[in-house]
Amino acid sequence: MLFKEASLRLLENATEELSPFTKRSYFYCLQKVFHYAPNLHCEQINPQFVKEYRAHLIELENKPATVAKALSVLRNFSHRLMEEGAIKENPFSGIKIRRVSSHRQFLNISDLRKLFNRFIEHENILRIPERNALRAFLFSCFTGLRYSDLKSLTFDEIKDGKIRKQMHKTGDYVYIPIPRQAMALISNEKEGKVLKVSENSYFNKFLRSGANRLGISQRLHCHLARHTFATTCLYLDIPLAVTSKLLGHREISTTLIYAKYIDTILDKEMRKFNKL
Repeated sequence: MLFKEASLRLLENATEELSPFTKRSYFYCLQKVFHYAPNLHCEQINPQFVKEYRAHLIELENKPATVAKALSVLRNFSHRLMEEGAIKENPFSGIKIRRVSSHRQFLNISDLRKLFNRFIEHENILRIPERNALRAFLFSCFTGLRYSDLKSLTFDEIKDGKIRKQMHKTGDYVYIPIPRQAMALISNEKEGKVLKVSENSYFNKFLRSGANRLGISQRLHCHLARHTFATTCLYLDIPLAVTSKLLGHREISTTLIYAKYIDTILDKEMRKFNKL
């Protein structure tokens, strides 16, 4: 049995189990295997193949996090095919996939204030696609919405100044009271999409050119806004559990990742020793 046919069948049958975002992510990782070994049979997947595949990804200069993700997806589908009997022995036996900790960039309070004020005061100098991209980016900085949720957000999902929305990635619902800065970014329309969000590759292109036009040097990208929201919440002393709920995280440990980047929080908390 060809691995390509078997894995795509498993992916197609996981419609209810996986979100569209996760399915798309898995497909891209599987594509790497298909390109490396187009005629790979399930029984050929063994520890030696995994090691050679990992070496191939490293040789292509994939980042460690990308290699880890690709191997994790291969392991996932290998285990499923083992349950079906298509693979007889665990190909990841004795092989560890090291978790890679990546540094998450974000705008600090000063940078966020600077970008917001310049956009409000000088948005007229921006081209329309740049204006739309920066508006959506800033809206995410103040609400934490992901790109997919920014793109699909409708006025029907905003009631009494609060967002109530089912997230595209997880299918879970979030409840987000909209701060005044974010309210200032949306129109008074009552129907249709709240924001005009272009496709991701174009979105980031317009975002950066618009920022440059406003004199902002940071290299902005869509997910930077969500990181900015998370770290700003912690900076403002919003409890970790509340921040986690606003972000739609299922586990508070996911939110804890952001805490290590806020030195001011560590400074403030350690000053408590002075009260002893």
